[in-house]
Amino acid sequence: MLKEIHPIVSGLEAADRSFQKEQGRGFLLRACSYLLGFILFCFLLDLFLQLTSGPRLVLLAVLAILFVGVLGWSFYVAKVRRNQLERTARLLETHDPNLGSKLINVLQLEAEAHNPKLNALTRQMAAQAVAGYATELRAVDFPRLAKSGRLAKDLRLAGIAGLAFVLILGLFYQVSTTEILRFADPLGDHPPYSFTQLAIVDPGDKGAQVVYNKNFIVKVKHGGHRPRELFLTYFPANHPEQAVTVPMFDKGNLGFYQEISRIKNDLVLFAHTGNKHSLSRQRKLNVLLTPKLERAFVQVTPPAYTGLKLEEKPFDFKNLKVLAGTKLRFRFQSNRPLREGTLELVKSPTEIQRLQMTKSGGNEIAATVDAHDSGRLRFSMVDVDGIGSEDPFEGSLTVTHDLAPEIQIVSPKQDCFVAMNFKTEALIEANDDYGLKMVRIHRALNQVYSAPKVITYDKIIRNARESVTFDFEKLGVKSGDVISFFAEAVDTAPEANLARSQTINLTVITEDEYNQFLREQNDISDIEGKYTDLLDQFHDQVEQQQKIGDAIGDLKKKLTHADEKQQQALQQSLDSLLAKQNELNQKLGKTADKMDQFVRQKPLYDIEAEFQNSLKQKAQDIRDSTAKNSQAAADVARRSSPAPGQRQMDQKMMEDFKKASDEQLARLGAAQEQAEKEVVQTIEDMSRMQDILKDFNHFTDLYQAQQALAEQTRAYNRANTSNREDQLALKNLAADEKQMADELKDLEQKLREDSKAAQKLFPKGAQSAKDLANKMNSARMNPLAQQATSSMLAAKGEEAFQSSDRLRSEMEKLFGECKAQGQQQGEEMDNYLKLQKKMGAGNSFAQMMQSHKLGNGKGQGQQGKQGRGAAGSSGYAVMQGPNMGVLGNESMISKSDARQSGGNGRSQEKQKLGSDNLSYEKPESTKDVKSVNRKSEAVTSETTVDEYGDIVDQYFKAITK
Repeated sequence: MLKEIHPIVSGLEAADRSFQKEQGRGFLLRACSYLLGFILFCFLLDLFLQLTSGPRLVLLAVLAILFVGVLGWSFYVAKVRRNQLERTARLLETHDPNLGSKLINVLQLEAEAHNPKLNALTRQMAAQAVAGYATELRAVDFPRLAKSGRLAKDLRLAGIAGLAFVLILGLFYQVSTTEILRFADPLGDHPPYSFTQLAIVDPGDKGAQVVYNKNFIVKVKHGGHRPRELFLTYFPANHPEQAVTVPMFDKGNLGFYQEISRIKNDLVLFAHTGNKHSLSRQRKLNVLLTPKLERAFVQVTPPAYTGLKLEEKPFDFKNLKVLAGTKLRFRFQSNRPLREGTLELVKSPTEIQRLQMTKSGGNEIAATVDAHDSGRLRFSMVDVDGIGSEDPFEGSLTVTHDLAPEIQIVSPKQDCFVAMNFKTEALIEANDDYGLKMVRIHRALNQVYSAPKVITYDKIIRNARESVTFDFEKLGVKSGDVISFFAEAVDTAPEANLARSQTINLTVITEDEYNQFLREQNDISDIEGKYTDLLDQFHDQVEQQQKIGDAIGDLKKKLTHADEKQQQALQQSLDSLLAKQNELNQKLGKTADKMDQFVRQKPLYDIEAEFQNSLKQKAQDIRDSTAKNSQAAADVARRSSPAPGQRQMDQKMMEDFKKASDEQLARLGAAQEQAEKEVVQTIEDMSRMQDILKDFNHFTDLYQAQQALAEQTRAYNRANTSNREDQLALKNLAADEKQMADELKDLEQKLREDSKAAQKLFPKGAQSAKDLANKMNSARMNPLAQQATSSMLAAKGEEAFQSSDRLRSEMEKLFGECKAQGQQQGEEMDNYLKLQKKMGAGNSFAQMMQSHKLGNGKGQGQQGKQGRGAAGSSGYAVMQGPNMGVLGNESMISKSDARQSGGNGRSQEKQKLGSDNLSYEKPESTKDVKSVNRKSEAVTSETTVDEYGDIVDQYFKAITK
C-alpha cells in the first residue's frame, strides 16, 4: 500500500467506527420505545386477565430477553461490526456531494498501483493519481461526514415515547402502582388492580397478636365501587390447603366485619369478593401461647358466729378485706389448659406462706387459705406444656378484727332542760359490724341508778334503735330533779366487745320556767309560724273545695249534650267527685279537731288564749259547714242511684251539688279570712311593738357590756402604757370597742326603722324609739366608741379609759329612760288589742319585754351577729343565756323560716331565722346519724342511795311498764 493512502484509509476507518456507534445508539433508542410498549402491553394483559405469578414471570423473562438482546445487538453494532472501505467511501460520498467519487477512485487507483497485471506506466500513473487525491482529501473530516444526524431524531422519538409512558403511568397511577408492584415482586402479596379496592384495617400492616383460644374481629374497608358482598379467607401459616372462607358482615360506613373464633394457630388471611376479582393484601395473626388469666373468683366463708352466708365473687386483685378466721378459696380460669399454680402470702420480707394451686378443671386451678394475717397476695400459673404466666398476679389481703360496737344517744344529743309536762322520748342507736347481742340502758334520778333495762337479741341484729319514754307528770319528780341515762352495747364476738354512749342529763323545770326561757330567746313573731302552718293547711283545703266546685260545673256542662253512652262515663266522674268531697270533709273535720286543742293550757303569751277562742269558733264553723255539705252530697248520691243497679243524672241534681259546694266554699273562705285577720295579722302588729321593746333591751345589754369594758380599760388608766403586754391588751380591747361602735350605729338605725314601722299602730311607742335614737345621736355615742377604739390602738391608756368611760356615762343617762318606757307602751298595746281586735292582752306586754333576741326575725341565740356570745373576746357578757337546750311542748320554734305577711293576712315571703337560733320543738327520730363510741364520765353521787332509793324504784317501775 502506498504511503500516501494511509491517511485516507485511517480516516475511512474512523468514519466507519463513528457511523457504527451512531447506528448502535439509534437502534437502542428505537428499541426503547418498543420495550416500553411491551411493558404497557404486559400491564394491560395483567389488568384484564389478572395473571397469576407464573404468567407474570414468563412475561418478565421475555422482557428481560428482549432487553438483553437489544443491548447486545446495540453493542455489537457499535463496537464490533465493521464495514468495508468501499462501503464507507460510498457512504461518505452520499453524505458530501463535493467529494464526488474521489474516495472510490482513490481506492481503485491504489489497487491498480499494486496490480502486477498492469504495465509499469499504468501503475505509475495510478500512484501519481493516488498522491494527488491524498493531497486533496487531507483536509476532509471523515468521522464528521459519517454522521447522518438520525441519532437526534431517534433520541427525540425515544424521549417522546418515554414521556408518553410516564404520562400514562401518572394518569393511571393507581393502576400503574399496582402493576409495577405485581411485576417487580411477582411472588409477593400484591393483589391485582380492581375498581373495588379492599384493605384489611385490623389487623394492620404489621399483623396482630391474639391470645391463645381467643377471638379476633377482622375489619375490612373498601375503596372505589362498593362490593355487594365480601369474603374472608384464612389458613394456618404454611398450610394454604387448609384455607377456610367465610362471608363478612356489612356494617355500613364502618366496613365489613368477621370474627374468627378460638384461634389456636398462626393464621394468614385476606379478604376478597366472590369472584376474587378484588383482593386485599394478606395479613398475619400470631398466637400467644403464654397462659392468660381469663377469670378469677374468690369464695369467702366468714366465721360461723357472724351469721354471714358463704359468698363467691369475682376477684379483681385489689384489696381483699376479710374478718380474721375467714376461709378463702381462690379459683383461676385460663385460656390454656393448666397444670398447676402457686399462691404466695407475703407477710413480711422474711415470712412467705406458699400454697400449691391444684387443677380443678380443664382450664382451672384452685387453692384454699385461712385468713389470719394481712399480707401481699401473689399468684402464678403453669400450663400443660410447662409455659408459665408472664407476670405474677398480685393483690392485697387485709385481715380485720371484730371491732367494738358503736352506740350513742341521738335524741336528745346533749344535756338539756325539760318541761315537766313534756313527754321525753330518748332514742338510742347502736350498731355493730357483725351483730349485737344486747343493749343495756342505765337510768338514774339525781345520780341514783336503778337496775339497767336490758334488751337482748336472739337473731343477728347489726343496727338497733331503742327508746325510753319519760313522762314526768305521772312520776314523782319535781323541778330541779335530774334524770341521767346512758346506754351500753355488747356484740356477738366470742370475746365480746362493749361500747358505752355519752351520759345525758335531763334537768326538770316547770312549764313557767320553760315559757320564760323561750320568751328570752325568741319574740312574738316566732309563734307566727305555727299559726300560719295551720291556716295554710286550712287554705289548701279551701282551694280543694274550689277545685271540686269547678269540676262539678264542668260535669254539669258536659251533661247537657251527653248521649246515653257518654252519661255512663259522666256517672263515674260524679262518683269520683262525691268520693273526693267526702274525703275533703273528713280532712276538714281533722283540721277542726286540731284547732280545738291548738294552744297549750299555759301558752307562751297570754294573747294566745284569745287566739284559741277564735280558733275554737272557726272549728265549730267548719264542723257546721261540713255537716251541711255532707248531707247535701249524700242526697245527691241517693238521687243518682234510686234503686240497686240503676243510675241517673239530671241538671237539677248537678245544680244542687254545685250549690252545696259553692256555699261551703263561701263559708270556709270567710272563716279562713277571719282567722288570718284575727291571729296572723294580730301577731304581725304586736311584733312591731316588740321590735321596739327588743331595741330598748338591746340598748340595756350594750350599756352593761360597755360598763364592763370601761371597767377593764380602767386598769390601763395611766400615762405610760408602753410595754408590749399593755399594748397587746389595749389592742384586744380595741376590737371589742370597735364592735360596740358598730352595734351602737346599727341600733340607732334600727330604732328609726322600727319607729317608722310602728308609727301607725303604736304612735307613742314609735315616738319613744325615735327619741332614743335622737338622744344617742346627740350624745355622739358612735363617735365616742370610735375615739376610744383609736386611743386603744394607739396604746394611749389614759385617753382610752376617758373615752370609754365617757361613753359609759352617756349610755347610763339613757339607761334609766329605757326602763321607764315600759308602762306607757304597755298601755298603748293593751288599748290597741282591746279597741281594734276586741281581745284581752293579759300579761302579753310583760312577757314580750323579756325577749333579748336581736334583729327582726334574725335569731341571736347565745351569740350576737358578730360572734359575741355569752361572753365577748375580752370576757365581758353581751347577754346571758343558758348553754343547754330546752325541751317542751311548744312547737312554734320549729321552722327555719319565719313568714312575713302580705296582703289579706296571707304569707307572701319568708325571712330566714338566724343560724344561731335555738330549736325547741319536739325531738324527732334522727336518721342517718353515724354512731360514735364515747365513754361517759363517771358520776359521783352527792347523796346516799338510801335517800332516793324508794323514789328511784317507783319511778323506773312506772316508765318501764
